[in-house]
Amino acid sequence: MAKFWFKLSSVLLCIMAFAVMPATEPTPADTASQKTLRFVVYYPDFPPYIFTTINGDVSGIVPDLLAPFFHQQQLEVDYLLDNRAGAEQRLYRGEVDAMMLSPEWAIKPEQLVFSNQIIAYDDYFFARTAEEAVTEVEQLKGKKICTREYYVYPTLEALFSSGTLLRVDSSSQEAQLRMVLSKRCDLAYMNDLIAHWLLQQHYDTTTLYPTPLLIGKSGLTIALNPTWQPLLQALNQYLQQQQASGEVERVVARYLH
Repeated sequence: MAKFWFKLSSVLLCIMAFAVMPATEPTPADTASQKTLRFVVYYPDFPPYIFTTINGDVSGIVPDLLAPFFHQQQLEVDYLLDNRAGAEQRLYRGEVDAMMLSPEWAIKPEQLVFSNQIIAYDDYFFARTAEEAVTEVEQLKGKKICTREYYVYPTLEALFSSGTLLRVDSSSQEAQLRMVLSKRCDLAYMNDLIAHWLLQQHYDTTTLYPTPLLIGKSGLTIALNPTWQPLLQALNQYLQQQQASGEVERVVARYLH
């Protein structure tokens, strides 16, 4: 079994922090002229949040959680494979309708509308060994950091710009993990839930060691083209209900053991 630094209960506590009292069931939004929602699936995948299976089906925490909402809203969902950078530009132009994107990661957040947070997560430096899990900022100088191509890391940008840290981009989170394990970089800076899932799926005898430095706190949100603004209130109400009922916890537990 993969060894990981946190237990699933800590993930669920993060989710529970956003729970509210149940509200009434959201009614269908005024989207009569828009009955198909074009939702981006990142390529390469973004597991365990949203990804394609070996059979080509779309799976993950987000599709599982949102399926009842889409049914409730009488919406067909067209899942479209796209890369992270291209999808964002197409979202601005209205060529796709929705994708997983936080405001702090968007190039032009003012041109989009965002759902409330679905799941909280943290970004950590992960090391191969306990000895390499640095504990002082001074120890980071000159370190090569495996990062995700096209991603913006607000916590680290100043250190990358100054040359204190050396950024080594990869095409996917799985590639980040492979690179740090093969010593092509010193540390990987990754979402904790994604790291947990990748170890569980692909490296079940491997241990990763997080550092206590420069933890990036964020959360998963859905970005929508503004033409879907009428859907936002119902979506946020639905997410609040799922958090309050414990359904978000149950869906996460299907993917992270």
